[in-house]
Amino acid sequence: MKWIGVLLLISMSTALGWEWGRALKQRPKHIQLFLQSLQILEAEMVYSQVPLQEAFQIIAKKLPNPIAMFYQELADALKNKEKDFDEIWEECIQKLIGQSSLQKSEMEILIQFGRTLGQHDIEQQQKHLKLTNLYLEEQWKNATERFNTYGRLSNVLGLLCGIFLALLFI
Repeated sequence: MKWIGVLLLISMSTALGWEWGRALKQRPKHIQLFLQSLQILEAEMVYSQVPLQEAFQIIAKKLPNPIAMFYQELADALKNKEKDFDEIWEECIQKLIGQSSLQKSEMEILIQFGRTLGQHDIEQQQKHLKLTNLYLEEQWKNATERFNTYGRLSNVLGLLCGIFLALLFI
């Protein structure tokens, strides 16, 4: 019975290490997807000059989840128009943070961007998009470095912590 508990402890800590490693791996991918979505948004706003709701639907069709879900929720919320755009954007960003591996630093950048979206002419909007891209690219670099540093370590660390705890309880 004791050995079953030890094996369970080791397997659970290893699984936690793998989960941490998976989150570290997913974060740069999710940031990259959001950067792609901003490029599509810029193209739709500048060249096609479609309304935001339609641009959000186009982006939702072109990208995978969780970014697609974010833009689809935005488009759906804009149909209802029960709230201001700022409130809708912030709520959807907070949902996205919960559904993805994005962190609070990306949330703050995206919320700030949402406050400017649709408030200016095309030239100013492009400047805000470029600035947001720069900030997100910096976050992407940091996330990639963090994954390269801690990604594999997290898997091994989970296993070693489980073994250490098992030895303590034996």
